[in-house]
Amino acid sequence: MVVAFLLYDFMTRSDAYAGNSELPRTAIVFTGDFDRIERGLELLSMGKVERLFITGVNGDAGLNVDRFPKQFNLDSYETDWIATGQIILAPDAHTTIENALEAACWLDNQPDVKAVTLITSQEHMARASVALQHAIGPISVVRVISNSSDEYDKYQINLFAFGEFAATWFITLLPKSLWPGNEPALCWGR
Repeated sequence: MVVAFLLYDFMTRSDAYAGNSELPRTAIVFTGDFDRIERGLELLSMGKVERLFITGVNGDAGLNVDRFPKQFNLDSYETDWIATGQIILAPDAHTTIENALEAACWLDNQPDVKAVTLITSQEHMARASVALQHAIGPISVVRVISNSSDEYDKYQINLFAFGEFAATWFITLLPKSLWPGNEPALCWGR
């Protein structure tokens, strides 16, 4: 019964956002592939989101906070988004669980946020969304796929991805203090 529930949740969380309604104004990007960040920047440029929190901006993801504008060819207007807080670059996360914890720490200081847009790849979405959902509690999550592909078949289960999802699902049922990973610097001020 538990396996059937997890399979259903895995397949449901892998669905792409239909785009029929407005997105939450705050978006969170879990780094890993540059197309995730590019999708977030695209949504910000189009005015579909107002803020972009990018977690895991570090060397492990091939990113550098100081070179970020150059890495993504931001013009001076777009580079100002970093200074004005429309783009927040968070450098401490190295894993999906740490991404969720880093986002949760930031959201703890954003009491006005009631829903977020999560941007990641389709293959990563199920695991990322369950980690984020469990980390941020009552804040709702709308999932946006960075690399939506016609070739992706949610009914063709990748057992490795499903195993990672199931492990993440169970780990995130524990109190956050027991989740594996380092506490992000954003949490130190609490």
